[in-house]
Amino acid sequence: MVRAPEMHDDDVTPFDVQLRGRRVRYIAGGPRDAPAIVLLHGVGRDHAQWVPLARSLARSRRVVALDLPGFGVSEPIRGVTRWEELAETVLDLVALLELGRVTLLGHSLGAAIAIVAAADRPEFVERLILVSPACYRAPRALDERLISAPLLGPTVLRRLLGPAVLRRHVGLDARPTPLSWSMIEALASPATIEARVPRVRAPSLVIWGRDDRVSPWTHGTRLARELGSARLEILDCAHFPEEERPVIFESLVSEFVGVRTRNAPRSRDAVG
Repeated sequence: MVRAPEMHDDDVTPFDVQLRGRRVRYIAGGPRDAPAIVLLHGVGRDHAQWVPLARSLARSRRVVALDLPGFGVSEPIRGVTRWEELAETVLDLVALLELGRVTLLGHSLGAAIAIVAAADRPEFVERLILVSPACYRAPRALDERLISAPLLGPTVLRRLLGPAVLRRHVGLDARPTPLSWSMIEALASPATIEARVPRVRAPSLVIWGRDDRVSPWTHGTRLARELGSARLEILDCAHFPEEERPVIFESLVSEFVGVRTRNAPRSRDAVG
């Protein structure tokens, strides 16, 4: 059985584990007997996306953040990467670490995986926090359509236009992997995610940026309605609420999972 030490403010230690024959990197911390929160990063990111939030939550919750297969230092899935395999990898880690029923918090790609996990294996998922999830087809920017075109798209045009597309999906400081491009393509047509939304029964918090250029905030209104038992918060930011509005983001997450936070904002810039 894999065991990880408690995670302190300046002690975020990575661990490797074999899941389905692949190396998966994760960090863990917080009281072992506390309710667990599993953090799932977005396209081109890794567990580092969540380290500041993880350190805060670990004061009173068990926190796990992993590199999804093909991102960070986790080994990729051989062949075509399917949503189901990504979700199963997450739940394999939940089972291995004996976390019980967990809160899944995911951003973009990670939020889509959380939806799959909650729909297919509800016995593992107590709550969902979905941040800018790719769950409905969105209008694609011209540069994204061009780099998807046959022949010149994936070669010449991707070199010219790709940096702007990656900044929109991945952010300025991320390190995209070869899998990033295929997942950006998959997120453009998320029919399999959309089909699962009505099957989710876990209480959910949906957080979206009003100025999101990847998926419009109006998708959040639709998602909250179709999930049924969901709370929606629209923040004054773009695609990365956890980085652009970190104080209110942490406050919303902490409130939803029942954690007291010392960083609660004096006023809310969200509507829900």
